[in-house]
Amino acid sequence: MDTQKLLHLLAVVEHGTFSEAARAVHLTQPALSRSIRSLEDELRAPLFDRGARRAHLTVFGQLVVERARRMRLEEAQLKRDLDLLRGGEEGSLTIGVAPAPAALLLTPFLIHMASTRPRIKVRTETGATRALLDHLRSEAIDVIVGDAYILQHAEDIDMEPLGELPAGLVCRAGHPILSERRIDIDTIRAYPVATTTLSTAVTRRLEEVYGPDAADKLFSLHCDNLDVLRNVALHTDALLFGVLSVTREERASGRMVEVPMPPDPTRRGRYALARMAARSMSPALQALYDFTRAHWRELASETDGGGRLA
Repeated sequence: MDTQKLLHLLAVVEHGTFSEAARAVHLTQPALSRSIRSLEDELRAPLFDRGARRAHLTVFGQLVVERARRMRLEEAQLKRDLDLLRGGEEGSLTIGVAPAPAALLLTPFLIHMASTRPRIKVRTETGATRALLDHLRSEAIDVIVGDAYILQHAEDIDMEPLGELPAGLVCRAGHPILSERRIDIDTIRAYPVATTTLSTAVTRRLEEVYGPDAADKLFSLHCDNLDVLRNVALHTDALLFGVLSVTREERASGRMVEVPMPPDPTRRGRYALARMAARSMSPALQALYDFTRAHWRELASETDGGGRLA
C-alpha cells in the first residue's frame, strides 16, 4: 500500500476539506481527489460520503484513518531511531514553548544549535500550554517547554520539572508609580497592566491575594510576544507583570525597575519539559534537554528567594 495516499487521507480529515488539504500537501485538488479515489479502489471501500461541503468519513474511512494515524506515528518513531544511529549530526526538532520560556530560552538555544549542530532542522511554535499539549499528542510538535501545573496532570507524557522563577511587576525607569508611598491593587490598576498567558501557579496566587477573577480585573493588555510587551512598558506608563527573568537585562541596565511589592516566595512561575511517554530521545531532543537544564539553572541562580535580582 502506498503510504503517501494514507497521508493524503489524513490531510483531508485534519483540514476538513479537499481544497484545504490539497494546499497543505502541495497538490492540486484534482490530483488529491485522484489519490483518494485510488486508495478507495485499492481498499475496495468508500472512505468519504460524497456531496457534503466538508469531508465526512464513512465507517470504512474511520477505520482506515485510525490505522493510518498509527502508521504515521510509527514512521515518526522510525525516523527518530534513525537519527540516533546517525549520531545526532542530522535530524529535526519541533519545539512548542509557552510565552515566558520562549522569551528566556529560544534565542540562546537557536544560537547554540546554529553554532554546534547546523544540520539539524529546528522549528518553533509559541502558544498557551494547553494548546501545545494538543499539538504534542497529534505529533505536530516533539516537545513542550510549558506550564508545569498543566503538564503534571497529563498522564500520557513524560514531564521533567524545571527550576522555579520568581514573578513580579516591572515598569520603565522614572515611572510615577515609583514615587507612591504605598502600592496596592488600586494603585496598580491606575495604569495599564500588560501580561502574557500566565502560568497556572501565578494566576492562582493572584486570586489568593486579590480575590476571584483577579487576572481579568487587573490586566488590560494581553500579548504572548514578550518583546512587544517589553517595548510597550519601556515607552509608556504600562506596567509589565510576569516572570522577572524576562526583564533581567533591562533592569540590569537601569532602563526598567521592579515595582516594590511585599516579598512573596509563592509568586513564581513553574515550568517543565514534556514529551510523549515511552518515546526515544533523539539527539536533537537530547540537545534541547541538556541546554534547557543548564540554562534554567543559570536563570534560577540570578534570583534570590524574594523575587528580586540577587
